[in-house]
Amino acid sequence: MDLKDFVRETLVQISTAVQESIQEVRESGGYSNPAAVGSSKNSDNSHFGSMGGGQNVFLVDFDVAVTVDENSEVSGGGKLKVASVFSLGADAGSGSKSSSSNKVSFKIPLALPVDPVSRDEVNKRRARQQEKMNEGIRRLGQELI
Repeated sequence: MDLKDFVRETLVQISTAVQESIQEVRESGGYSNPAAVGSSKNSDNSHFGSMGGGQNVFLVDFDVAVTVDENSEVSGGGKLKVASVFSLGADAGSGSKSSSSNKVSFKIPLALPVDPVSRDEVNKRRARQQEKMNEGIRRLGQELI
């Protein structure tokens, strides 16, 4: 599998799994990925922060072994592929082939789908806080006049 396909599919499957779990988890009394405001004080460094709408952003940590297969029959050089334990089939051809393996590590921020009920609660709390601040500013303005 090409590295780009592996990364894309991994991120899509994580996001899809969270989205699919939201209703089921709520029915059991919890929240799957509830909306949050502010940053986490977690020591595991996986929670990157939160977006304005309460959407959590996590760092997806990839540590992938990749291979570059260069085949003289293929024009344009080699392709970067995720290393696999099993390699099935044989190449039919008479070209020369060389392969090298490397380890690639990187992190990608991913904002996951948020439980809509918890997002509504966060938005209502924000609106109440904003109204309190506005009321305080109005009072201060009245006192200064």
